[in-house]
Amino acid sequence: MKATADQNEGGHGRGVRRTLLTLGAGVLLQRVLQLLTFVCIGHALGAERLGVYAMGLGLAALLCVLSGAGVRNLLAREVAATPDAAQSLVRAAVRQRLVFGLLLAVPTAIAVFTWSSRPWFFTVCLLQVVPAAFDLKSLLDASGRTAAEVVLETTAAVLQLSLVLIWYLAGGNDLVVLAGIALACRAVYASGAILAIARLPRRPSRLHTADLARRSVGVTLGQTAHEVMAAADVWLVALLLGDATAGLYAVAVRVALAAMVPSAQLARLLLPHLLRSVAAGDPARTARTALRATALATLPLVAGGAIVAEPLCAIFGPEFVHAADALRLVLLALALQHLGWQASHSLFASRRDTAYAGGLLWPALLHAGLLGLLAGRSAPVEAAAAMLCAHTLYLGLGLAMQPGLLRQLPRAVAPALLVALATGLATAGAGLAAPPALSLVVQLAAGATTFTAALWLVELRGRIDRIGDGLAAASGLVQPPTPPRR
Repeated sequence: MKATADQNEGGHGRGVRRTLLTLGAGVLLQRVLQLLTFVCIGHALGAERLGVYAMGLGLAALLCVLSGAGVRNLLAREVAATPDAAQSLVRAAVRQRLVFGLLLAVPTAIAVFTWSSRPWFFTVCLLQVVPAAFDLKSLLDASGRTAAEVVLETTAAVLQLSLVLIWYLAGGNDLVVLAGIALACRAVYASGAILAIARLPRRPSRLHTADLARRSVGVTLGQTAHEVMAAADVWLVALLLGDATAGLYAVAVRVALAAMVPSAQLARLLLPHLLRSVAAGDPARTARTALRATALATLPLVAGGAIVAEPLCAIFGPEFVHAADALRLVLLALALQHLGWQASHSLFASRRDTAYAGGLLWPALLHAGLLGLLAGRSAPVEAAAAMLCAHTLYLGLGLAMQPGLLRQLPRAVAPALLVALATGLATAGAGLAAPPALSLVVQLAAGATTFTAALWLVELRGRIDRIGDGLAAASGLVQPPTPPRR
């Protein structure tokens, strides 16, 4: 019996490793493509016009979040509980987002044509609510079909970079064309999503998203506020602090998000396990594993990124060097946010919905309030400090409501701090020794090499073939078998 259990655990661990590899390879490629796309746009537009572009995308993202009414994680929890009804649940989510998105986009477009000096640009941006209704992140993850979503997103990223390069080489200047490229790429994603939804298990579900939202008003409010601030902070910075400040802040956020790709993919991998652990596993052990993995994926990148912040920002153009201090703060803020995700998702998985909602709502209100106090100022570092304060509160609340998890935090973070120290020292030392022209490349290579070596010594040595086994055993999530090739 024990041998059978070990075999099962190993098999489930292989499922975790396969999913992690899919996310790691696919989404790393996506972020590289998206970063290159943004570099081209930054060189073509400059800080102020880049701020306008970021504001348009931020407004579209705001409407996309509001159209979902915060039910994404609620539905993901239901999909994890009843995976054989995934198709009906996902279709219900798409219908709701599509209807609500259009109801929000139409009056917003009328307002844009009434008051904006760039009505067509903002209108094309707003049309992204239509393909955004078909976004399958979290929903396909919860059903164990992450690879399908990764392929769709990677295809859209490749297409966008190709079209933006053509636009850039042709003397790119028109914001409407740029917004149209983004819209077309999301439409390609949506087309593939329709096919992916058709392949999901078809057992009917009696759950309706409207009923789910009504029964979970607090969760919906808290999650919507959290997602609004995550998606529309650049738009708020542009509105309150000006386009030039928003352009610098947008670069800092984009670089930091690229750096946090490993942790973001861990969050996608871990959420279904946290959701499943309450019904079929050990939620406390799963949460501890999630915190430890997230700390190892974020803190070393904060240390290395802080050292090379200036040359990283300069890639977008000389004027973007002024975003370096903001980048340092945003890196730390996102690391705290990602750790906070694990604490928050642990509450959500345990169906402590009131605590979960409060942990999302209060930091979002703090973030918005601090940005409001900065209105009229022009320092991107202050906007980044507002984000840092909000995410510090987010992590603090998530841990304070789970004393057992709070006690585990020092033990979970200690290995990551060692890896971070080694990564930061190696990155700084390489900068002193390298010639100026190659400094950034040498520093990134030294930091990456040291990070890999330190991670191996601290965490992976002797365990590389068992990565994921402990997580699978703790959560009880069984990966669906890969269908046979025909």
